[in-house]
Amino acid sequence: MERDRFSLLAATRHIGWGGVGKLRLILEKLPQASVTIHGDEHIVTTTKRFLGPQHTFDANPPAKFDVSLVINDPALADSIAELDVPIVYVDSLPYVRRTDNDVPKPAGIACYCAQKYPIDLFPLASPLLRNWQDIRWIDPIVPMPQTRRGGGGIVINVGGLYAYNLAGIPADLVNDAVDAYLNLVLFPLVDLLQRSDRGISAICGNINEATCRRVRAAVADSVAVGPQSPHAFERILGDADLLITAPGSTTMLQAMSIDLPTLLLPSLNRSQFLNAQIYSKPDTDFMQWPDGVLDMAELERMRAKGLRAANTYIYQSIVDAAASSDLREAVASNIRKALSNAPRDGVLNSRLAEFGAAGAEQVARLVEQVALRRR
Repeated sequence: MERDRFSLLAATRHIGWGGVGKLRLILEKLPQASVTIHGDEHIVTTTKRFLGPQHTFDANPPAKFDVSLVINDPALADSIAELDVPIVYVDSLPYVRRTDNDVPKPAGIACYCAQKYPIDLFPLASPLLRNWQDIRWIDPIVPMPQTRRGGGGIVINVGGLYAYNLAGIPADLVNDAVDAYLNLVLFPLVDLLQRSDRGISAICGNINEATCRRVRAAVADSVAVGPQSPHAFERILGDADLLITAPGSTTMLQAMSIDLPTLLLPSLNRSQFLNAQIYSKPDTDFMQWPDGVLDMAELERMRAKGLRAANTYIYQSIVDAAASSDLREAVASNIRKALSNAPRDGVLNSRLAEFGAAGAEQVARLVEQVALRRR
């Protein structure tokens, strides 16, 4: 029986690719939705390009929507609530929320979906979330598990890198930090793997064309380099023997779902630091920054001031480290040590697998229910 059609306004925070990755998976479960992407022209274009040709969008958006879907952006949820449209809100990082300002107001939310994680090890910090009785705890939003073929070698994934909305952080600082990160982490890692004859099959992430050319000059022609479509990335991971990735929660959960051994690169933003703590095995040695690069006590102090302050501190610290020969060597030493000491099955905590992989389906059904109630 064909499901009733409804109009959907979809929005996600553009920090990294996790938000649009989750949006893609949920929309695949909602073929009956007439979808409009919320945001300015740049965000809409970027989102549609990432989602790819599998998705179609409403060419003539309605004056009033049946439902909206907002992923990881409290400010967007608050603004969409003013449009008098019920919101299904997805929070894939509930452990990041520290203050009530980090959480959209309950009055504007029809369903607040929080992604499961080991709350006993990392309690909720936000007073509002701790006391909110109507949270729907959902499975992680990841592609449905498939059989991993393996045999392809090592995949390196640097993630979203350039964020499209970083709460007012100057673009020049973001760009300088990304360049510094690649020089501190990516190129020394590639060089180390090449010299140790460990085969690299792909170097993925939001790498600009100039960096792609530099990477291609250093690796074999058969290595896939640069941004990949979601379906291509799934194929690449399915062929991999080892993933070395930035600590994005979606990618780590995706790797875990196919039993792919995984190592973690140093974190590039606030949420990645927390992801690395939550998703890795206890007392695991992974490629975090040396003490001389980042003062974790200072980062914790900046976290209390919000996203902008924390990420500005991280980016500036990475830029400063790239200018120091001693710190460059300290980072390279950490990379060598982490590769040498890496467990055979990687650093991810297998306990995370117990939280399931049906989150996209669960959110899609809630979106459908809210839309039909509205109609």
